[in-house]
Amino acid sequence: MGDVVPLRATKGTAREQLLAMVQHQAQVQGKSVAQYLRELQTQVERNGKGRSVPQPVPSRAPREKYTYLTKREVDLLFAQITDLRDRALFGAMYYFGLRASEVGLLLREYVNFRTRRIYIPRLKGGIPGEKVMTADCRRLLQSYLQSRRDALPYLFPSRNAQPISRKRIDALFRHYAQYAELPPHKRHSHCLRHSIATHLIDAGQSLEYVQDHLGHRSIQSTGGYAKISDAKRERVAAQLELAREVAKIKTKRARGGH
Repeated sequence: MGDVVPLRATKGTAREQLLAMVQHQAQVQGKSVAQYLRELQTQVERNGKGRSVPQPVPSRAPREKYTYLTKREVDLLFAQITDLRDRALFGAMYYFGLRASEVGLLLREYVNFRTRRIYIPRLKGGIPGEKVMTADCRRLLQSYLQSRRDALPYLFPSRNAQPISRKRIDALFRHYAQYAELPPHKRHSHCLRHSIATHLIDAGQSLEYVQDHLGHRSIQSTGGYAKISDAKRERVAAQLELAREVAKIKTKRARGGH
């Protein structure tokens, strides 16, 4: 190609200046404009050989604000968990909408099988308090605690005799979620908190109850779950079909109408 010889500044449009520069370089190198452009193209292609060509980034499909597991997905997840401690741990996270960082705050003394209650601490400004344990939850925790051979105060200790960490919980959840073949975006433990909230609404519970169950200070934090509950939408639609207060629009106009 040869060296590029500077061209004195010329007037005209950008297109005219570019054409003048090409003609000048071709003349300096003793070549026609067409030959100069062919060699220029070859050099550009040679310099770019072996470099990766940027691929277009696929646009992400819009997601709901709260990612939750369906009841079937919860069943698939727990079908993979055979360890007694892990079943109790993730069961508690699901039943009480626990964050991974709140699990380490649970103590053995918080569980009272006589009153069927458990004290649930909360982080991020949530409201702590006692919650009623369902029969399934009681059996899960009781079976787990009876298998314990240590005197540690933590409800879910790790191997180093400290409360289990959030990092370890997330790693365990990803492990089980992968074996359950859950969608990749549902392989994080916070899904369990969103899941119980959605399932309670699907079961017909009020927003006030779900707010209390999750420890939300504001009902606005709970309202987001109602917006994503498909079962609630179906149930309300069925009720509206039977409601006398809602007008029924027929496919054909009644006779005698104007």
